[in-house]
Amino acid sequence: MAAVLVDYENVWGAHGLKGVEYLETGDILYIFYSQCCGRIRAEYMEAIRRTACDFRVYKLANTGKNALDFYIASECGVLSQSGETQIVIVSNDKGFKAVADFFKFRKGIHKTDVVIASNIENGLMALHSVDNAVRRQELEDRSKMLDIAVEHARYTEHNSMKRKLRAAFAGTEYEHMISEIFAYADENQNAAPRQLYTGSLHLFGRRNGTAIYQILKTVV
Repeated sequence: MAAVLVDYENVWGAHGLKGVEYLETGDILYIFYSQCCGRIRAEYMEAIRRTACDFRVYKLANTGKNALDFYIASECGVLSQSGETQIVIVSNDKGFKAVADFFKFRKGIHKTDVVIASNIENGLMALHSVDNAVRRQELEDRSKMLDIAVEHARYTEHNSMKRKLRAAFAGTEYEHMISEIFAYADENQNAAPRQLYTGSLHLFGRRNGTAIYQILKTVV
């Protein structure tokens, strides 16, 4: 798990929260902000809610040069002392390199990795480059560039199947289950008939599964 400390005054207008949707339950997101940057885009806030991460904010109490930087540096110390081993500082302020260097060479019980990045996505990618190969692969898969034509074809096929299934199950006793049926069909559209049949029995039960399969096989 990771602690992400956002220097919001520095990155709020530069998409510093890009990648916030990659946070997980157990991660901690800190936003350090001041009076001049007290607003957040609705899409980012909704993403934070969906991640169910531990979300905390610190507002600058008194204005002063580099005041938020000191807040963040201090919090890094508190986190490290409490046992946190992975910290991302989201800022374009080069001064935070000194914080990362301090923890790199610090001797003590708790080894804390601190990375500096311009946004959350880049920070998590750098943090998990070595220690968490599975999470890094997930980040790479979600952020990779895709071919527009290929994705449009998939999107069109996806919607076409949904329309066909709705028409096929309209008026049946399974019409109210169309969301579940579609999810199953979408995941198994390339499955062999026998596999599709046994999977349907397993998911929906023998009676319902048999009836659903009889309709499903005419569409998938």
